[in-house]
Order: sequence, then C-alpha cells, then structure tokens
Amino acid sequence: MFESRNLFDTAIETINTERMEEQETRCLVDSIQCGDSAFLLKQMPNNSVDFVITSPPYYLQRDYNNKGIGVGHEKTVDAYIDSLLEVFSEVVRVVKPSGNIVYNIGDKYLNSSLLLVPYRFAITATSLYPVRLVNDITWVKRNPTPRQFGRRLVSSTEPFFHFSKGADYYYDRDSFPSKTKKVYQHQPSDRLGEKYRMLIQDSDLSQQAKKKAHQALDDVVREVKEGHIQGFRMKIKGIHAEAFGGQDGGRKIQMEREGFTIIRIHGKGMKKDVIESTVESIPGIKHTAVFPASVIRELIKLLCPRGGVVLDPYVGSGTTGVAAIKEGRHYIGIDIDPSYCDLSRKRIEECRINEQKKF
Repeated sequence: MFESRNLFDTAIETINTERMEEQETRCLVDSIQCGDSAFLLKQMPNNSVDFVITSPPYYLQRDYNNKGIGVGHEKTVDAYIDSLLEVFSEVVRVVKPSGNIVYNIGDKYLNSSLLLVPYRFAITATSLYPVRLVNDITWVKRNPTPRQFGRRLVSSTEPFFHFSKGADYYYDRDSFPSKTKKVYQHQPSDRLGEKYRMLIQDSDLSQQAKKKAHQALDDVVREVKEGHIQGFRMKIKGIHAEAFGGQDGGRKIQMEREGFTIIRIHGKGMKKDVIESTVESIPGIKHTAVFPASVIRELIKLLCPRGGVVLDPYVGSGTTGVAAIKEGRHYIGIDIDPSYCDLSRKRIEECRINEQKKF
C-alpha cells in the first residue's frame, strides 16, 4: 500500500511538473526575450520547441552593438566555438525529439587563410551532443558584397546546418522547392524494356536470376504504362558498372544478391541541398546582418509543423519571428541587445497587423 502511494504521488508530481513546464513555454511563446541566450534558455523546459533556426554573430566580422563585447568578439576561434556550443547544448535540450535545429554560421579569413569556422562548429557539435547532421544546405548569395581580391575569389555561399535529435524528425519534403523541372512524359513505346531483355539473355546470370530479372522488368514496364512512374533504368551484373556505396536493400546490395537492380524514375523535381536568394537589406532596419527571410520561410515550412514553435536564440532584427508568423507558426526570440529586441518587436508587430489585414 505504501509503495502504491509513492508511485501515485510520483505520477501526480510528474503531471504537475509537465503542466508547469507547458505554462512556462506558453508564457514565452510569441515574445522577444532580452538577455543572454546561454542564461535564458536554461529557464526553458525540456522538449518544448519544435524548431530552432538561428544565425549567431559571426566571428570577428561585425560589431553588432558597437561595444566590442559578446559572442563574436572572442580572442580565439576556439573560444568563439565554445561560446556557440554553450548555447547549442541548451538548444538541444529544449528541442522536442521530433524537432529540428538549423544553424547558419559565417566563415572568417585570418592571415589570408580560411578558418573553416562553420565546419569546426558542426564537427564539434555532433561529437559532443546527441544530434545528427542531416544536411549541409548551401545558401548561394545572388548579390554578394562586391569586392575585388587579387589572389582569391569572392565568397558567395554560406552553410545552413540541419541537425536532428533522432531519426523521427518532422520533415515536409513536398513543401521544399524543386531545383529541376519535371521531365516531359512521352507515351511509352510498345518496345519498352526490349533492350534490357536482350541484355539479360546475354548476361552471365543463372537461369533462375534471369527469370527473376524478366519478371521484375515486366512489373516495372507495367508501372510505366499505367502511369505510376515516368520511366526506369536497369543495371545488370557483369554488364553495367556496379553502384557505389549503399546499404542493405540498396542498389549495390541488390546487384550482389539478385544480379540486377531497377531504378524507378518518378519525374518529380529533385530536392537539392542548395537555396539561392539575395542578401537582404531592409530600408529603415539598422542591423548589419539581416537574415534572408525567403530562406527562413522555406526551412520553417520544411522542418516545423504548422502551429509549432520556432525559437531563435540570436534573433537580431526579428526576421525569424516575421517568417514564423507568415508561415502560421509561433515564435520565441532572444537577443542580448535591448535595441535589437525593440527593433524585433516593432517589425513583428507590423507583420502581425499586415497579416491580419489579409483576412
């Protein structure tokens, strides 16, 4: 009886704690918090936000607050990465198991040598914390700062690192824009697959393997003629080059086990790890590094469910909050500079009013 009572009390205490944490999160939702992210994030409950997307101050690049202090002003690149990781550790904690994290970090030349700051951060983050690096998305700037270097090219790309806490992360692939156009679908020929039939017969496959290959070919030809797929390719062991890499069930393994593999072509545009946009400069916004809103909106749609909470621990001019509102998500922003907090609140309120006018 005593043991049952303790279990009951523990269950009630857990429920009450979860309710308090939910209330704490709700108090922060749709607000800009002014202060040090490393401290304020510690006040947030575990597993409370759906998506974190941010761009920390770059290392020795800009004086955001004209004070020469804070993240980005560390004496060494290692100290800078340590500052980022102090916040990142809290970010990992507050993100839901189904959540996603995206960091945009700029690089730096020192003594004419590129430091590879973003990649140092990503490698250290994945080695220290329970996250996986899903994608290194390249942001291509259509209008990089016009410079003329005598002995190096102008930098016009930056990485957006997509981390997840596990395999079951939210992902709306269909929302992300395709980078290739759909191929026009021709009417299937009556001779579709005949070339592969002859190659199967000429191959060194066993009679049983040839029978399986012909059956698989019949099936995929039928899929094309019924309009389920646009086309296909077939690889036959000993005739075509073997696939590289792969895992159990992949093309390489299929060729080893069956003697052939079939690649189905669905005709959809390819989703590439590249986003192109201009570097934004908004009239009246006194901020030296404005996040590209178009990029943020695409990533929010891809990685955060509608109605979810988006967190930016270095919110700056408030672009993440604006993008979240436009895409039907909630936001939490944090910045250490009071002037940027005021700027963010003003932009977000103007956005909210404009969005309401649409309905």
